[in-house]
Formats: sequence, structure tokens, C-alpha cells
Amino acid sequence: MTDLTDLSPPHVPSDPTELGDPLPGGSTDPLGARAPDDPVALADGGQDLRDLRDLRDRMDLRRLVDTYAHALDRRMAELFASLFDEGGELVLVRPAGSGRAPLVLDGRDGWARALAVLEPCRVTTHFVGNHLVRLAGDGATGETYCLAHEIYPADGPDRMRVRSIRYRDTYRRAHGSWLFARRELTIDWTEDRVLRSPSGP
Repeated sequence: MTDLTDLSPPHVPSDPTELGDPLPGGSTDPLGARAPDDPVALADGGQDLRDLRDLRDRMDLRRLVDTYAHALDRRMAELFASLFDEGGELVLVRPAGSGRAPLVLDGRDGWARALAVLEPCRVTTHFVGNHLVRLAGDGATGETYCLAHEIYPADGPDRMRVRSIRYRDTYRRAHGSWLFARRELTIDWTEDRVLRSPSGP
């Protein structure tokens, strides 16, 4: 069973020799399904290998956005901070027409403030949906959809607030790991209602 307390950012070795013993045909890259001297691999210019590496990057980026949601819901400050590269930013976009400038959070104090927003909630669940990515070498951009469910106390029964969130992401690969360089958060809509069947803490 996977230990959810150890969800460090994905590591993608930049040196193929880190990936284990050579496979048949002399390849050390498990993504290289064909040996380097395979005539089919030579004929297609290694396109299959490039496609598989592209897939691996997309899977690692998906794990990054899922781990972000996990860190928020479990209030894991150190894990949350580790998902951003040096100089990374979390930008909270204000509602249209509010006249308020976006709130930019960065550094240790910024990550603490981001998690503090959730302190009034008894429990939260950030459910990650669509994840679109455009890769460009060691950089990438993307858009991520998320439904954030927040259970919070009220004068009467507990209430549930649901936020539809869009993240506009800029990613950077550093030392073999994909991290957030910038994550821009926009709330498209919010629903607030009485929690009819309370459970949990």
C-alpha cells in the first residue's frame, strides 16, 4: 500500500544510467522498448522513445498537481513548500470588477499564509479534474481544474462551500523534478449550502 505521508515531488533521472541495469540490446532506459540498434527504432528516428518520455513528463506533472491537492487537504506545510521551485509564486486572482490587485504568495511565509486560509474549515477535499499540459523541454505550461469542498462550522448546522477553481500553471524541471514556477488561481464560481449529512471530524 502506498504511504501517503511520503509524497515527495516526482524525480525523473536526467542520467539514463540511474535507471537500472541494461536491458536486452544494451539499452539502460526502461522507456526504450527497442534496443538502440533495432532497425525499426533507427528508421522512425526514435519517435517512440520521445513519445514515451513525453508521456512520462505528463504523468509526473499530473502527480505534481495531485500532490498539491493532497498537501492542502492534509495541511502538510513542508510538502506544500517543496512543490515550488526557488522563486515560485502562488497568485490568487481577485474576482472580476473587485478592483483589487492579485495576491502574490511566495517563500515560506507565503506558503504558510496559503494554508492558513483553510484553518477555519473542519475538513477540505480538493478534487482535481481536467489537466491540460504543453511541454517545452525543461519547461511547461498547463491549466488544471479543481473542485474544492470546504466543510466549516456555522451558527446552526455545518455548511459546505464548493469552489470551482482554475489554475494556470507554469512548470519548471530542476534537478530531475518538475516543480511549480507559478500557479495562478482563479475561482469561477462558488456554492454555499447546509451540510445535510455531516460526518467525519
